Amino acid sequence: MADIRQSAAYARYISAIGWKVKRVGGVNVFVRPIGIAKIQRADVPADFPKISGVWMTKLEPLNSTQRSVLSAQGYRQDGWPLLASKTQRVDLNNIRLKKDCRYCVRKALSAQCSVLKNDFGGFYKLWRKAAGIKRLWIPSEKDYWALINAFGKSALCITIDNLAGAVVLMHQKTAYYYYATCLPAGKLLYLPYLVVWELMKEAKKRGCKIWDWEGIYDERWPNKGWRGFTHFKKSFGGYEVEYPGSFTRWF
Repeated sequence: MADIRQSAAYARYISAIGWKVKRVGGVNVFVRPIGIAKIQRADVPADFPKISGVWMTKLEPLNSTQRSVLSAQGYRQDGWPLLASKTQRVDLNNIRLKKDCRYCVRKALSAQCSVLKNDFGGFYKLWRKAAGIKRLWIPSEKDYWALINAFGKSALCITIDNLAGAVVLMHQKTAYYYYATCLPAGKLLYLPYLVVWELMKEAKKRGCKIWDWEGIYDERWPNKGWRGFTHFKKSFGGYEVEYPGSFTRWF
């Protein structure tokens, strides 16, 4: 199963926000004009060539078996992965919510809120409002729409009462939990749980088999700020998937 960052849709998106996309050895390579390249969630062949005009390449492989291949090519492990180095996945045909998650979903349902599907513009407004409260950075509206337009019908959004929402991207029967937000009032109603529950059901209807949370806390590269939402994500059950981290080569 190819990762979403190796999809044609993601290549269209990354190109729209200023990266040059090259297809080398069956792998998407994203290059900045200043000569920096990144290769994400892909395993490269032993004879993978140097990218013309690039003086630094950052590679985040799928499998640990790549270590020897990368070492032979001059890549060295670094301590600053761009992508989450560990994630949680859920089999959408066998969802087993934990007790606290079931409670939160029931509480959210009891509030009888309105669930709205694919209001992508409304989601961004909500996201910007919530980010302003916490003073968090979010992508520009232009870059956000570049992503949504690149994925088209493979993008899915749920918002609830303009209090909580999330965007999912679908690729090869996997639903990726990509963007999410919630206002304080929505958290009091446990709406983030209902947002995910509705998205999981809709993703399954659309043929997805796997739900990918796009990152959880990893002890190897610890970020204390990730502990809270990791508890939230794990309450939906599933299993961990660990990646080998990131590697850099200087030319």
